[in-house]
Amino acid sequence: MVCVNEDQAAKDHHDREAVVAALRNALRQGDKSLVGNKGYRKYLRAGKQFAVDEEKIQEKARYDGKRVLTTNMDLPAAELVLKYKQLWMVEDVLRSMKSLLDARPIYHKCGETIRGHVFCSFLALLLRKELEDRLARKQWKLERADVISDLDNLVEM
Repeated sequence: MVCVNEDQAAKDHHDREAVVAALRNALRQGDKSLVGNKGYRKYLRAGKQFAVDEEKIQEKARYDGKRVLTTNMDLPAAELVLKYKQLWMVEDVLRSMKSLLDARPIYHKCGETIRGHVFCSFLALLLRKELEDRLARKQWKLERADVISDLDNLVEM
């Protein structure tokens, strides 16, 4: 399924225009450093001298804001896109949660350890949310790092 997002299309267009403008400026100053730049390289045409390839720019513009979703699920298009967005949000939350908790990447090979890691990550996310909710109910404005530091110092007697 092909999905079109007009906001993303505008961003893609803006980003490409910025890269191409910087490329044109860099070409005026000399072309020796251009090849190592991946952003520039995709819009360059090589010959005796490097030049901006207008055809490549137009080709890339065809894909502005478009994403292709492949699935084996039998869902209507709108519901499939919603599920994809929800998956993206879950991945984003897990990624930010791991950075907040200073969790390092762990590579698993066994299904049980993968499920355990996901479970622990989700549990940490729930605990974080519960902590934020409790602080909000008491109207306490505390820094999360300070609360976690205090929790680290707790000792059971």
